[in-house]
Formats: sequence, C-alpha cells, structure tokens
Amino acid sequence: MLDVRQHVEFIGREIDESGVEVEIYRSGAGKSGGQRQKLATTCLAAALRYQLGGNNHGVPMYAPVVLDEAFDKADNEFTALAMNIFTNFGFQMVVATPLKSVMTLEPFIGGACFVDISDRRVSGVLLIEYDGDRQRLKLPEHAREEASVEAS
Repeated sequence: MLDVRQHVEFIGREIDESGVEVEIYRSGAGKSGGQRQKLATTCLAAALRYQLGGNNHGVPMYAPVVLDEAFDKADNEFTALAMNIFTNFGFQMVVATPLKSVMTLEPFIGGACFVDISDRRVSGVLLIEYDGDRQRLKLPEHAREEASVEAS
C-alpha cells in the first residue's frame, strides 16, 4: 500500500533505447505539477512491477492495483496516460472514480458498478453492463451527458 502523503526523495535517470541519458530527475524538482504527477505514476508502476515481477522481473501473474479516487482531480489526458502506464506494466486495475472519469476509463475496463452511499450508513451497488466490442459501458445517454457536463 502506498500513501502518497508519505513523501520520499529520489533520483531517477531516463535513458532512451540507444542507452543515451535523456534526463535526470531529482524528486520532480523543477517540474510542473502535471509533470510531477506523471513522473510519480510512472515510478509507482515501475516500482510495483519490480517488486511483484518475481525473480525474472517479468509481468506479474496476479497484480491487482486498487486506486481509490485516483483521478478525481486529474484531467482526461492524465487519466488515460496513467491507465496506459499501469496496463503496459501488466497490472489489473480496480479503480474507484467519480462519474466524470468514466468515459475516459471505458477502453481500459471490463466491467463496472455504481456504488451509492446515503446518510454515510446505507450503501447499494448497481452492476453496469459493458459492451466489449465497442469498449463502452451500457449507460443511458442522459448519464453520459451528465458525466460530460461534470467533467467540464
């Protein structure tokens, strides 16, 4: 489990395919907030892959990653980038996210459910069908419209 509030410092070297050093990162110093967010996501995925990849450091056989409200403040571009990073590192993602991120996540998911909590005591779950051919949730059109408005 990683608590992002526990800050750590690191030095990372980015090396291209030909072995040439592209850049050195010192804990994201000198980077914008978005650049630091992308760097942290890449480092997290790489560290998890390294730890869970076994002795040969291959793709983890069973590696679910649970992200709770991971994309609540992220734009659609970062959300898709992060999902691509984790997918390329071989992880199975379980993501709890606000409705505004649902359309961005559709190509990465195989199913979904809507969780409703009322009065902080009573919760309910509604399974949402997923159309694998179209890579879309089978949502009523008004729900898509509401999510689009909420995202803007």
